[in-house]
Amino acid sequence: MSSEDGFDLQWATTEDEPDIRALAGSVAMPGAVSVRFAREPDYFLGTTIMGDPCDVLIARHRPDGRLAAIGCRAEHPAFINGQAGRLGYIGQIRVGEDFRGTWLVQRGAQWFKQASAPGLVYFGVIAGDNPRARTLLTGGRLPGGVHVKHMGRMATYAIALRRQRPRRIPALRVDAGSTETLPEIVDFLQQHGPRRQFFPAYTLEDFTEGRRLRGLVPADIMIARRSGAIAGVMAAWDQAAYKQDIVEAYGAALRRLRPVYDLGARLLGFAPLTPPGRPIPLAFAACTCVANDDLDVARALLSACAQAAFERGKAYLMLGLADDDPLLAAARGRFHITYQSDLYSAAWSSDSLTSLDGRIPYVEIATL
Repeated sequence: MSSEDGFDLQWATTEDEPDIRALAGSVAMPGAVSVRFAREPDYFLGTTIMGDPCDVLIARHRPDGRLAAIGCRAEHPAFINGQAGRLGYIGQIRVGEDFRGTWLVQRGAQWFKQASAPGLVYFGVIAGDNPRARTLLTGGRLPGGVHVKHMGRMATYAIALRRQRPRRIPALRVDAGSTETLPEIVDFLQQHGPRRQFFPAYTLEDFTEGRRLRGLVPADIMIARRSGAIAGVMAAWDQAAYKQDIVEAYGAALRRLRPVYDLGARLLGFAPLTPPGRPIPLAFAACTCVANDDLDVARALLSACAQAAFERGKAYLMLGLADDDPLLAAARGRFHITYQSDLYSAAWSSDSLTSLDGRIPYVEIATL
């Protein structure tokens, strides 16, 4: 534990969980749709999908014991420059409204540095509507002496769902996965995933032991085949049992347009906008991997995942890819809401960042 200027910093324990969950769910992210990221019923259920280990750093206000801030650092196996290695993630940073401007982020960076293996590369994603965080990473004085590299822009498409027939492509068959097909799925991901920078290096245990892909079952994974061989994989991951995105408020424009939007949505078979205070019914497109970036395969997989999510009562399927990822084109013909963000890599050694090659990045937005 360390104490500076009235704050005690320490790694969280299970005794801190209720306070962490309350703070995480109380801070609304700004934007056209202001959203709170709740983590009910237990914050730590969602930390396993970020990595192992996943360390949660907390800062408490010494005079009254209130939780002032939290932040996470996690590690998981991933492909870096095409080779399996360890990749770090820094995120889930929340600072209570009464404690902003107290340099807690800078102090937390020192803790993360001490917990990091030499040369470890981290990634982080900053939402387009979060200028405060972007300024922190692009300013002249970076927290903790960290080096930062902008990896590019990312687009997250909230694809609106309605009942539709799955897209049929000649000579292409799409089926749901099963326990028996999991080894084949993993082999495909390990063969084709390295073409993307930071693609997770999944193992069979990740799909069976219930921690790294918590809540994802084999039947949620869609498999596209040509002549019996896997041509692509995509999953529809429902995390509502431990993660909830709750609408805090709509911006002025959406508030005015909401009645018209809701009417049009109902006429077209889509769900209306989620009322403030309610969780958005959504699933995440995950494990997205397509041989040769075949858009026909990507469209067929996306169609199957959208239908699977709709049948589970979801209103949106969230697909997040780099702006220059060719697979993003598979979703552009669908009705969707776009959220822009920036992907950064970070390390306490500049050499670790300069060695990264130019592969298109991929991160599982469901794990952020």
